[in-house]
Amino acid sequence: MDELRAAVLRLLEREPPPGPVMAEDIFVVDSLAGHIERLGRTQTPVTAEGLASLCLAYAHAYVHPERLDEVVSLEDATLLAGRFARRRGGCRALAGQDALRRVLLHHGFALQMLFDIPKTVHLLDALLRRDLAPGAGAFAGLDLGTGTGILLLGQYLLARRHGHAAPRLWGVEHLLQVAGRADALLATLGVGRVVSGDATTSAIYNDVPQGNIACVTNETLPSCGRRLYKEPFTAISGALFTALGSRLDHAVFLPEAVWGSDRAGRNWLRLAPENAFAGDAGPMPARLFYMRDVELAGERIPADQVGASFHALVSPVWAEALGRRW
Repeated sequence: MDELRAAVLRLLEREPPPGPVMAEDIFVVDSLAGHIERLGRTQTPVTAEGLASLCLAYAHAYVHPERLDEVVSLEDATLLAGRFARRRGGCRALAGQDALRRVLLHHGFALQMLFDIPKTVHLLDALLRRDLAPGAGAFAGLDLGTGTGILLLGQYLLARRHGHAAPRLWGVEHLLQVAGRADALLATLGVGRVVSGDATTSAIYNDVPQGNIACVTNETLPSCGRRLYKEPFTAISGALFTALGSRLDHAVFLPEAVWGSDRAGRNWLRLAPENAFAGDAGPMPARLFYMRDVELAGERIPADQVGASFHALVSPVWAEALGRRW
């Protein structure tokens, strides 16, 4: 029976796409700590290639925390991307790697968000373009729906590039095992902490350190054309503004605004910090509107076009295999 089961499983196996996940001439070879140190310096230009390489190094550290200090080569990054892409059906590189495969499966949704490299790079690029509001004081940041923690790392880089040597960063993630893994990695890196909890409840914010909040990231958004209630973005925003109120007056947000419409596209609603991401009173609650656009770095973009200008970072066959963020 075991031999039959093994034979059936082998029928599901397919090999990952051929070639490297990124072109060799644009991939930046370094350890994760090296990427962070370099990108945290004001004088280091922020490039799409550098951010994509950071994302792949971060994914490697998230999956292989025991290898955190290692330099991540393009071969390492491609091997991990292939294993992730084939985590369900299997491939030769996963043969006998049962523990690793369980990690990839149990953290699959969080990793899929990270491995959509064009979108992740677009979000990080938009975040690092932000100027901090005057009066924010010490840098305290929140990331809601943290997942792997890549946007909390983006906040850390933003703070460092603006001269804040020791930002206080705190993430909330509802899946216990995902929160624990992100917390362990980010704590080891000295970036911040992640707690497991429900970001849609005001009580979760009771433990946020006192003072103004400098930055809030929250990408718990549905795909373009789906109703906003399909993901907890509006519920999280409501709880956040109820709990922290004026402490958010100096914060920068990612996304900067979210646009929804009715099904026909006749009535539009802009959710932004000035209305607590709740929109103005209209014919129906904000959560019933359909997801349409986001504002990133001052630009309004259809949600399904986020990352489009960064598609060339990843081989087309790899982009298809790795899936989409939202």
